[in-house]
Amino acid sequence: MAAEYFSDLNYSLGNEDTKMEVDILLKLKPSRILTIAGCGSRALPLLACKPEKLICIDVAKPQLLITELRYAALKEFNYQDFMTFWGFAPYDKTDFCDRRKDLFTRLDLQDETKEYFAAYFAKVGWKTLLYEGKWEKIFSVMSKVVRLVLGKAADESLRFDKLDQQIHYYNNKFPKAKWKLILFLLGNKSVFNALLYKGDFIKKNVPETHFEYYQEAYQRLFTEGLVNKSFFMHLCFQGKIANENGNTIEADEENFNSCKEALAAGSEVKIWEKDLVSASTELAGEELDYASLSDVPSYFSGELEKNFMQKLLPAMKSGGVVVLRNYLREPEVDTSGYEEITPRFSDEIRNERVQMYKVRIFQKN
Repeated sequence: MAAEYFSDLNYSLGNEDTKMEVDILLKLKPSRILTIAGCGSRALPLLACKPEKLICIDVAKPQLLITELRYAALKEFNYQDFMTFWGFAPYDKTDFCDRRKDLFTRLDLQDETKEYFAAYFAKVGWKTLLYEGKWEKIFSVMSKVVRLVLGKAADESLRFDKLDQQIHYYNNKFPKAKWKLILFLLGNKSVFNALLYKGDFIKKNVPETHFEYYQEAYQRLFTEGLVNKSFFMHLCFQGKIANENGNTIEADEENFNSCKEALAAGSEVKIWEKDLVSASTELAGEELDYASLSDVPSYFSGELEKNFMQKLLPAMKSGGVVVLRNYLREPEVDTSGYEEITPRFSDEIRNERVQMYKVRIFQKN
C-alpha cells in the first residue's frame, strides 16, 4: 500500500469487534499470540486469556504509537481513569480535558510517543482521541448524511434491548428505501478512496457488488444482534458511541481487569514495527499458538497473497490457530499444512457486531 495511507493516524477507536476473538481465545487459552496492532484496541484486549506473550506488529508507525499509548494506559490506570482518559461513555458527558492532561503526565512512554501525543492532544484541546483517526472521521461525516436522510430512525434504531422488537421495527417501520439510497451513495469504492484509502482501496474479488455486500452485512446487524450493542452501528447513526451499551470490549470492566491481572502475572507485550512476512520469518520456531491477522491479507496480491500462510507456518505451533478477517476480497492463498476450523466458532462469528468481515479460521496440522 502507498506510503500516504500510512502517514497519519488511520484508526483511533478501531474498526473491528475484538470481543469475537477474546471469546475464541478464552476457549483456546494460548500462550503465545501474534496480532496486528491496529490502534491497540484490537490487540490488547486479547490479554484477557492471560498469555505468556503478546506480540503486536504493524507497518504504520502512528498505529504503533497509539498502541503503546493504550498499553501504558492499561498498565498505569485504574478502570475509572482509563475510561476518563479515553473518553468512553458515560465519561464523555463531562469536559475532562484538564483531567486527561494530568493523566497523560503519569504515563510511562517513549520520548517519540510522548511528543507525538502531547502535540496531538494540544491540537484537539485535550479532548478524547477516540474519534481522531481517519477511519473514525469518515463515520463522523457519514453519520451526518445518515441522520439527515433517515431522520428519527437514526435514533430509534439504537433504542431496542430485545431482538424480536428490533426485528419487527426493522421489517415494518425502518425506512429501507432511504437506507438503500444511503448505501448506494456512500458504500462504494470511489467514496472510500476519496476519504481514506487514496487509491489503495481493496481490489474486490467477492461476487457481490459493493452495494450487495454492505446491504447483506447490515441486514445481519439488524436481525442477528442488538444494534445498540454495536459500536460500529453507533458510529454509523451517531458518529460516536452514544452510550455505554455501544462501548468496545476494551471499555468492558471485566476485560479490563482480566488484562490487568495478566500483566501483573507476567504476560509480556511486545510492540514491533514489522510487516507480517518479516515478523513470520524472524519468529520461525517461536511456536505461536494464535495469530490474529485482521483484514491485512485482503490487501495482498501476487506472490505475497498466495504464500503468506506458508510464510507464517514455521512460526506456528502444531495446533496453532490463525484468524483471518476478509473484507471484500478473499485471499487466494495456499493453506497447505492447515485445516479450516471456522465452523467450530460459528457462534462467536455470528455474534460479531461489525459484520463487514468474512471470518475464516485455520489450525496448523
